[in-house]
Amino acid sequence: MAAMKAIGLRIKSGFAIAAIVSKSGAGCAIEAVRTVALSTEELPQTRFPYHPTIELPERQGAALSDKAVKEVRRTAASEMGKLLQEHAGIKHAAMVVGSVIDPDSLGNPHVRVHALEGKLFREVVAEALQKVGIECGMLVERDAYAKAAPTLTSTEPTLRAEIAALGHGRIKPWRAEEKLATLAAVWSLAVPGEKKRGN
Repeated sequence: MAAMKAIGLRIKSGFAIAAIVSKSGAGCAIEAVRTVALSTEELPQTRFPYHPTIELPERQGAALSDKAVKEVRRTAASEMGKLLQEHAGIKHAAMVVGSVIDPDSLGNPHVRVHALEGKLFREVVAEALQKVGIECGMLVERDAYAKAAPTLTSTEPTLRAEIAALGHGRIKPWRAEEKLATLAAVWSLAVPGEKKRGN
């Protein structure tokens, strides 16, 4: 039986940590961990593309924000496309995000632009995956392990230990972000064919 392959992503502002995980039999293995650019140094505003709308005069801010958003979409499509080509055979995907709050529900302009940026970065990643026929599930960081554990017939402490062991001594750096990306990939492999929503 051929190994199943998944990509898990920890979405951040302007980039994502991606973990490529394969599963053969009962065991999972990390094939690669990469940083995927979702913004570009040539246009620094792409890291926080909605900030110009609250930092600059209205017309100037809106124009710069529109330009930054378009560049985020272009960069994400290109960089995600390269990664998926490099690691052919990926059929499953999931991401871990900081929040899924509706930006329109927020009154504070600064908090709202951060929510808009989070929404944009997760959308452009999901769109790149959908373009090649991969459905992407989602977990929220604060309870990602707790939500994933039942699907993986595990407990939260055991799952944390198992994910940590997968990259220990092999993947550097091996921080919380890389572990969450790996968790997302492992979780997506556990429920193939389903549209996964852990929030």
